[in-house]
Amino acid sequence: MAPKNEEFVGYGPAAEYLGLKRNTLSSYVARGIGPEVKERRVDGQYVLPVFERSELDRWKAERPGQGARTDLVPAAA
Repeated sequence: MAPKNEEFVGYGPAAEYLGLKRNTLSSYVARGIGPEVKERRVDGQYVLPVFERSELDRWKAERPGQGARTDLVPAAA
């Protein structure tokens, strides 16, 4: 069993863990609707986000799911 504070460095490993494509996760984070990035690490010419496993698990549990219309506003009663 992996430790609760395991880190995923880069969008690729985190996206694979979540069952998403790398570009989808990158887009979610850029739009502010993805999991929180713990820190950013410089690796040569790249700046890679670091995600904690606990944050990925929390975000995945709170996600509304594929096809959910989160843009709709409930009708006034």
